[in-house]
Amino acid sequence: MASPIRYTAFFGVVMTSVLIGCSRERHFGHVHVTEKVIAEVARNEGQRFSEHDNPSRQAEFFASKRLPPSEFGRENPTLPVERYAIAINSLDGMAQYSTALRRRFPSKRAIRTMSLSHAAGLNNAVGAFIQPGTTKLLGTWVPLGPGNVGGRIRALLIDPKSPDTMYLAAASGGVWKSTDAGGNWSPIADKLVNIDVNALAIDPHDSKVLYAGTGEGYFNFDAARGDGIFKSSDAGLSWAHLTATKNPVGFSGEPDFAHVQKIVVSTVGSSRIYAATGTGIQRSLNGGQTWTRVLDATKVSGCTDLATQAVSGVPYVFASCGNFAQGAIYRERDTSDVQTWPRMFQTTNMGRTSLAIAPSQQNVIYALSASLASGTFKDGLLGVFRSTANGDPNSWTTQTANTDSTKLNTVLLSNPANAFGEDCGFPDAKNQFLNQGWYDNTITVDPKSPDIVWVGGIDLFRSDDAGKNWGVASYWWMDPGAYPQYVHADQHNLVFHPQYDGVSNRTLFVSNDGGVFVTNDARATVGNTLDAVCGSPVDGAVGWTRKSGKLSVTQFYWGSAFPDGARYFGGTQDNGTVMGNDQDGADKWLTIQGGDGGYVALDPNDTNTLYAAFTQSNFTKSIDGGKKFTAANDGLSDGRFLFITPFVLDPSSSNRLWTGGDRMYRSDVGAAHWVLASNPFDSEHYPSDNSGVMSAIAVAATDPNTVLAGFAPSTALAAGGGWIHSTSEGTTSSASTVWPRVRPRLGWVSSIAIDPTNPSIAYATYSSFNSASNSGHVWKSVDRGATWTVWDGSGGNTIPDIPVHVIVIDPTDSRRLFLGTDLGVFTSLDGGLNWNLENTGFPNVITESLVFNSGNPRRLFAFTHGRGVWRVDLAPTNILNGAVK
Repeated sequence: MASPIRYTAFFGVVMTSVLIGCSRERHFGHVHVTEKVIAEVARNEGQRFSEHDNPSRQAEFFASKRLPPSEFGRENPTLPVERYAIAINSLDGMAQYSTALRRRFPSKRAIRTMSLSHAAGLNNAVGAFIQPGTTKLLGTWVPLGPGNVGGRIRALLIDPKSPDTMYLAAASGGVWKSTDAGGNWSPIADKLVNIDVNALAIDPHDSKVLYAGTGEGYFNFDAARGDGIFKSSDAGLSWAHLTATKNPVGFSGEPDFAHVQKIVVSTVGSSRIYAATGTGIQRSLNGGQTWTRVLDATKVSGCTDLATQAVSGVPYVFASCGNFAQGAIYRERDTSDVQTWPRMFQTTNMGRTSLAIAPSQQNVIYALSASLASGTFKDGLLGVFRSTANGDPNSWTTQTANTDSTKLNTVLLSNPANAFGEDCGFPDAKNQFLNQGWYDNTITVDPKSPDIVWVGGIDLFRSDDAGKNWGVASYWWMDPGAYPQYVHADQHNLVFHPQYDGVSNRTLFVSNDGGVFVTNDARATVGNTLDAVCGSPVDGAVGWTRKSGKLSVTQFYWGSAFPDGARYFGGTQDNGTVMGNDQDGADKWLTIQGGDGGYVALDPNDTNTLYAAFTQSNFTKSIDGGKKFTAANDGLSDGRFLFITPFVLDPSSSNRLWTGGDRMYRSDVGAAHWVLASNPFDSEHYPSDNSGVMSAIAVAATDPNTVLAGFAPSTALAAGGGWIHSTSEGTTSSASTVWPRVRPRLGWVSSIAIDPTNPSIAYATYSSFNSASNSGHVWKSVDRGATWTVWDGSGGNTIPDIPVHVIVIDPTDSRRLFLGTDLGVFTSLDGGLNWNLENTGFPNVITESLVFNSGNPRRLFAFTHGRGVWRVDLAPTNILNGAVK
């Protein structure tokens, strides 16, 4: 059987009667494609499709979960990411608990200052490794991968002096290093205050010096906001937060370094550094100690790219600015201390623009621009532009534009498979331009030829005539196991090997939303015919190999574990629903469903029955262990649903499932059909303040009639959110059933957990940052959700002001609670009265989902948004209280 495609709405329709895995040719019009290729652009028969991958929706969802209520309804809401640094300082003084070692430990601050003799005593007592001056403990959580699935890689570097050494930056996954040319990767910056790393730079004069910039600012919504730039002087062994780039506490506007898109170190000297940020171009003349904004671009959403010429003649540094606003290209002499950055080129509707300088002829500059114009090419290609005169004004020519008569030349920033769907004769397909030029937009030039140009959008393209005509060089929708032309979608970087000569070394690396890929022949053939676009690669086509071994940066939304604790699966951002197991290991996870994955669950009584999801209410079900999924959303056509919609199985009856949008739904027949189980929670029924959209749900294990549901703000961020509805007649509730509601605070209810032995006791978490009276991330109810009390702990054992995403209760001991937050995991051994920093061994990473397996050995799994899956064995409750002082 062919592997599932990676996107869930290839043509927005279901193609049926497909011979999966057959290699016979079929003809559609004048285009021939193989049955196997057709199978790869289809789903299993009868399955409902969700929308095409939508990074802007992902960004909005990410930010909305965290926004403090004070930002609701604002035109440009911002995340107070400077609070993470404050939180990490608080965590430094919190007592620690190691579930793996079954012991309490002093705070990190105390360990750093303890004497050698004291540390030796602790080591002898518990067999742990505690070294003064560090915070390291052994026996922590175990990483499970996936190492072969990947995640969004925003930056990629190769050490020019030692090409086997490579670095990459993973969105919400930190900085990673490889010493075997990308074969295997290791994290090297796990404890940064902010691991949303978006930009990397290496000093061309000293390759041990690295810079990492945080925060993605390509979105039209303030999503992954960063906190400045970090510097390493020892090839990534240690990192310093550059003080001048930290976000000012309480700053209400856009700090200069909240979104760092690109960093370059001058070829003139190591002390000169440039950063393209959300407010413009920042420059340092002293290695990053101080910075000056030398080009103000606040009115056009900042700058997105930088390019520098090698030392020859002038040299120049170029910048492109503007995203979702009229853009332009600027230039300045890199040797000038006083810089004015005059505008070199601008054309109407010029959006996000990427830049590339031809290494072999550095007066040749290319620019790839997305379009701001409404219509077919909105966010798609505006044009490819070229200057052969160092970017001088009036020297730029249009090499390709969206008005080109050759259709293939117009889809560089679109999904070519969708754009050519009808042309290819795919069943029921329509030609649709799905454009993402604001999101995936990169260009580079062959080091030995100024006329060979590469572009990355959703797929890869190459031009051999200076950008005038293009051929397709990769296919996101092919089976990666069968076609060497497969490359994951959404390209972000193209990097040639430092020793590339166009003859014996033709190595080119690309990073994207699926990790890192490499071709050993960047001069191989690219296809420019309709057959080639439709899935028949030309002879000698460019082939690719994934280079993401042990690169565990997958962004999970939710997960589940099989009873034996040796198998596990979860839904991910842009990498589908994936499944792993102990026997195959971290680098052999399987993709069992494509697209954007969401919540998952399995029937504990029949582990061949799995449930999964795409976005919104597009749920699916498998009865053969994940080999085939069919639609499981009949009856869910009404109402609003979150981008990632929760659903849950009733612990006492696995055929009963619950979900919701602006009302609640129940299925009593294993998701074969859903029925309304509440009255609407919209403005008609709650005119003063509608509840919003369901974001969390829990069913009591000992009373299936007790159901609690939490709500998030509406997509407008101006109404709803924070409400918790409850019912005591869950099994019989209908469309007319009123669920009473209370609102502990404004914000986003991220999870609810009901005590497994006492249905009166429940906990709820909020992922919204605090603001004014709307404070508290953990809440407790002792009356089935009628009233709630803030339960963040007390004194030095209090949860700091960080988003909390999930709470779980140990089913064998209700006193033991675990929290998943934006900064890892917390543990309480006394029912939430006091919280300890869980010594997990994994980084300051977003932990979206925590789940227990139901069998033996008893284990707790953490599904993170940026660093894959982790697991720890649980101790018997009778040895939980050992303490080390």
